[in-house]
Amino acid sequence: MSIISDYLINAKQQKPEVAAKVSAPFSKHDDIRAELEKWIREQAYPQDNPLAVEGYTAEMISKLAPFMDGVGVYNFLITLRERPDNGKRIIAAGFPRK
Repeated sequence: MSIISDYLINAKQQKPEVAAKVSAPFSKHDDIRAELEKWIREQAYPQDNPLAVEGYTAEMISKLAPFMDGVGVYNFLITLRERPDNGKRIIAAGFPRK
C-alpha cells in the first residue's frame, strides 16, 4: 500500500476503494507524488526549493484554498499541470465550492 493510500485510509478514514481512486492520479506525476509523501510524513510544506506548477507551489495553493488538506492541494497541482487553463480559472474564481 502506498504512503498516500495509507494516509487516506488511516488518517482520513476513507474506504480503501476511495483511497485508491484518490491516490491513482499521483502515479503519473512522480515529482508531485514525492512532495505529497514528504508532506504526509512531515505535515509541512517544503520551504527549500518547493515544486512549482504554473508558478504555484503547494503552500501557495494551501493559502488560497485553506479548506483543502495536503492531498487536495497536491491533487490541484496535478490539475494545474494537466489542465492549466482550468486550474487558473478555478484560482481566479477563488476556488468556488458547490
